Amino acid sequence: MYPFFDYRSHMNRFHYLALAFVVTFSTTACNQSANTESADTMSTESSTEADLPSTGNFGKVISDDGAVMLASIESDVIPGEEFATKVEGEIVEVCQKKGCWMTVKKDDGSVVRVTFKDYGFFVPKDASGKWVVMEGIAFYDTLSVSTLQHYAEDAGKSADEVAKITEPEYKITFEAEGVIIKNKN
Repeated sequence: MYPFFDYRSHMNRFHYLALAFVVTFSTTACNQSANTESADTMSTESSTEADLPSTGNFGKVISDDGAVMLASIESDVIPGEEFATKVEGEIVEVCQKKGCWMTVKKDDGSVVRVTFKDYGFFVPKDASGKWVVMEGIAFYDTLSVSTLQHYAEDAGKSADEVAKITEPEYKITFEAEGVIIKNKN
């Protein structure tokens, strides 16, 4: 139609420019995220479990100052609200696939499930029986049957044990921003 304007060559140039932009942007974004890890965070997301020390700080670096026993917060957690706190207790169980969750014992022998903020760090799979200090939020949550079965599989439970989980649970859970794992005294 317009002999002086060949739209196909301009479209090809547009595609090459768009491709160059995407490649440049994605490379820059990857480099920035790799270089912006804060100095006060021990990132374990890219580490294999074998790389994790058995004790120390994981996630946001915290201190154990002001930590209270996990069982003491039960009356402070109100359904529908989050309660920011620092607690401590004994680790009972850890996800055996990645270390992406753990359970911590309360005084009455029941446990609180602990997950890690934004799936941002993991803990050692051999941390059961060790002492933990955690900073984060406690809240009531309903754990669906499928979620509970997933946790049971992660914990290495048998197919029969997983199949016995048929009811959801409504209980206090904890999302940790940072934890300190210590050997039990």
